[in-house]
Amino acid sequence: MVKAEKRLEAEYEVPYLAHATMEPLNCLVDVRPDSCEILTGTQLQTVDRNAAAKILGLAPEQVKLHTLLLGGGFGRRANPASDFVSEAVHVAKALRKSVKVIWTREDDMRGGYYRPMWYDRISAALDGDGRPVACRHTIVGQSIIAGIPFEQMMVKDGIDDYEKLSAKTVGN
Repeated sequence: MVKAEKRLEAEYEVPYLAHATMEPLNCLVDVRPDSCEILTGTQLQTVDRNAAAKILGLAPEQVKLHTLLLGGGFGRRANPASDFVSEAVHVAKALRKSVKVIWTREDDMRGGYYRPMWYDRISAALDGDGRPVACRHTIVGQSIIAGIPFEQMMVKDGIDDYEKLSAKTVGN
């Protein structure tokens, strides 16, 4: 049994929130008969490239995606549906010309993915010198992997490797 001189506890709650990236979602697409070039800020380049290739009836190798490092992503640009990229590709295909699509903040809030809610409870026991001798951390949150292409690889027995529910005690 650990003898604690002091105990610290904290609880944190985070509600559903829009990612609200600093730079609006945007994508420049140049479609040619046998190729496509895309300039966009994305966190899932292969997924976006493959979505564009499918829309255009091209092989993935015929689509070149240039990743622009601007404005932050915060997970919003890691979108398995490739929503803003796919929209830009559809528009360029229909118009048969290069286009740049920029979503308004309102478009993103209505059509975007929200960060899941989370709850954390942390407690620690400290010895007389203020050093931790035991701790417990409980995390409860929704999976951000469920429902996307990586689910089969990353969710085991209903538990997401990214958001494992944990309640471990360290110490004697």
